[in-house]
Amino acid sequence: MMPDTLSTERLSLRAPRREDVPALHRQMTWPVVRWLSQVPWPVSTDDIAAHIEKSAEERAAGRAALYTVTKAGEPIGLVGIAPRNGAMNLGYWLGEEHWGQGLMPEAAGAVVDAYFADSRAVHISSGLFAGNEASLKVQQKLGFVVVGEGLMPARAHGRMLPHYDTILGRARWTGQQMAA
Repeated sequence: MMPDTLSTERLSLRAPRREDVPALHRQMTWPVVRWLSQVPWPVSTDDIAAHIEKSAEERAAGRAALYTVTKAGEPIGLVGIAPRNGAMNLGYWLGEEHWGQGLMPEAAGAVVDAYFADSRAVHISSGLFAGNEASLKVQQKLGFVVVGEGLMPARAHGRMLPHYDTILGRARWTGQQMAA
């Protein structure tokens, strides 16, 4: 079972709470949602609340771990690991006012580290829609490599979009951490 809280140099990560909904909703602008596969547009506070409730059930069952990323106590995004297409998948988003500061590699790195410490998994999958260079950079910083491409449904767009599949192996992650 992954820890309920994680900390990095600048961030605190914890299980999402119902009271996070208004702050997370403010952060979910079109520039954020357009890159997410399962979020509708427009996104409602009810959508976010339902996601938080579902994530709590998945955490309790030991199937997934979602974290609210907080900076100075304020929710600024989400990051987590959950099953998708037969593998554990890293997913994340960050409010656009926090982009470009290295916060998501920091937050996602803490989750990846906790996941590998907690499991016997040999890899984690992730991915990104074509054109999302910022997400590609986050994943490359973590050591993910592109292993495939195809089409994936993008709920906010209402259609399939080109998508790249990525993977990070335990050995690569461990080697990077030892070298750092």
